[in-house]
Amino acid sequence: MRRKVTLLYRLRKGRRGQSMAMYAIITASMLVFGSVFAMKILPDMLDAYNNFAASMYFSINMPIP
Repeated sequence: MRRKVTLLYRLRKGRRGQSMAMYAIITASMLVFGSVFAMKILPDMLDAYNNFAASMYFSINMPIP
């Protein structure tokens, strides 16, 4: 009986460490995938912003009132 209680205690105690390890793995994977996503999307976003700013500059400086 004592052996069963000790086993249950060890299993219960080990869960906390497992959840922390899973949290670290999930967080690291989200950071990696987020940075890869940003590396693919950020140049397109900057290009779109540049085109928008150029079109606004052109429309403000048109010679027609």
